[in-house]
Amino acid sequence: MAFGKINKMSYFHKMGIFFRSSFLSAVFLWVCGMGHSGLAQGGCTSIDLDYICQNTEFVQGIASTCGLDCLSEGEECLTACMEAQVDLTSPCIECFGEQVTCIVTNCYFACAFGTEEACAECALANCEAGFNECAGIVDNDNDTWTNLCDCNDSNSTIFPGAEGTGSGYDNDCNGLISLSELTDCNADLNADNIVGTADLLIFLGAFDCSENCYDAADFNSDGVVGASDLLILLSEFGLFCE
Repeated sequence: MAFGKINKMSYFHKMGIFFRSSFLSAVFLWVCGMGHSGLAQGGCTSIDLDYICQNTEFVQGIASTCGLDCLSEGEECLTACMEAQVDLTSPCIECFGEQVTCIVTNCYFACAFGTEEACAECALANCEAGFNECAGIVDNDNDTWTNLCDCNDSNSTIFPGAEGTGSGYDNDCNGLISLSELTDCNADLNADNIVGTADLLIFLGAFDCSENCYDAADFNSDGVVGASDLLILLSEFGLFCE
C-alpha cells in the first residue's frame, strides 16, 4: 500500500521542523521502549533488533528523513532510501515502510495538525501492534521489555536496568557481570567447592592476559584478566561453595 499523494506539501515545508519532530519521530517513540507484542512474523532478525537498539537515534533520523523524502512516492522509495544508509535487512526495513504508511493513513490529522503527544498516541493505538508483528518484536517473558533491547527475553529477571540476582546472569544487559550478578563461587577455578589459595595461583597465571585468556578467570567478562577480576576473587576468598 502506497502512502498516497499528499497535496499540502507547501504546508509541510513551512511546518518542516514541527512535522519532523511530531509526525515521523513518533515512529520511534514506542519502537525502542516497552511495546506489546503481536504474533511475530520475524521480519527483523535478532541482529537487526540489536542494531536498532544500539543505534536508535541514528535509525530514527534516517527513517524520518527517508519518510519525508518519500511521502509522495510510497513504501518502495522509503525502503530503497533506508537500505542505502542503515545496516538492516530488507524485510526489516519494509516493516518501517508499512509503519509509516499506517501512520499516514490513520494519523494524518493528529500528526500534521495536532500535538506531538496526540500523534504518538495515535501511532501507538493504530500502528504499534502491526509493526511489532511485522518486525517480530515480542515480550516472551512478560517483563515489559521486548526482545528489541532485552538481552534474554526468556528470563524475566534479565532486562536493561534490572537488579543483580546473584545467579551468574548479566541481569541488566550491560554486557558485563557485576558483583551483584555473580554466583557466590564464581572464583572457584579448580572446582573444589572453596575459593582459596589454589584458585588465586590459577588466577595469577592468567593475570594481565588480553588474548587467548583463561576465560574462567575473566570474571567480569570484559576480555581482560585484570585488577577488577582480582578484586572479585578477593571478595569471594574463603567462601565455601555449594
